[in-house]
Amino acid sequence: MAVDPSDDHEQLPCGTSADTLLEHLRAGTVTAHERTCPHCRAAADEFRPLLSALGAALDNDREVTAPPGLLDDVMSVVRAEGRSRGTLRLPDTGSGGTPGDTRVRHSAVSAMLRARVDPAGGLVLGRCRIEDTLEGLVVTATARVLTGTVIPDATARARRDMSTFVEDRLGLRVARIDIDVTDVIDLP
Repeated sequence: MAVDPSDDHEQLPCGTSADTLLEHLRAGTVTAHERTCPHCRAAADEFRPLLSALGAALDNDREVTAPPGLLDDVMSVVRAEGRSRGTLRLPDTGSGGTPGDTRVRHSAVSAMLRARVDPAGGLVLGRCRIEDTLEGLVVTATARVLTGTVIPDATARARRDMSTFVEDRLGLRVARIDIDVTDVIDLP
């Protein structure tokens, strides 16, 4: 599976461009798809604080600036992610190829696991940590749920989807997947 990080963040799982959605939200021209799609609605919920701050600044005819310390906070997260050098060694599939050692960074596996959980099921996966133990992978994730979601059902579905991916696509065992629900979100 090829992952091109240059454009992963620009498209929502439904195919809508995040930039287009943001522009529609700013202009008040949200499409019927964007109003009903769970992916677009979840992204709109995340854009809401930004749009609110931007609207207040424009109403007061003042320049929009970042809050003090925001750049330092963002850069500390970026630096921490950059230091994540942990890798998983994938087992040899015996496909007759040349011998070698295939490794995948924890951050790449985390991103792939987040992509396996469909927000349409009511669960939006956040941070995802990977630990390689003798018993198999231990995955610890945070999540937000949409109002009205049956949490045990949504987390069980997410665990099943992540476990299937790890076992079938990566060829690794799963020891445990913990999902910590940190928030309940309401979509308009």
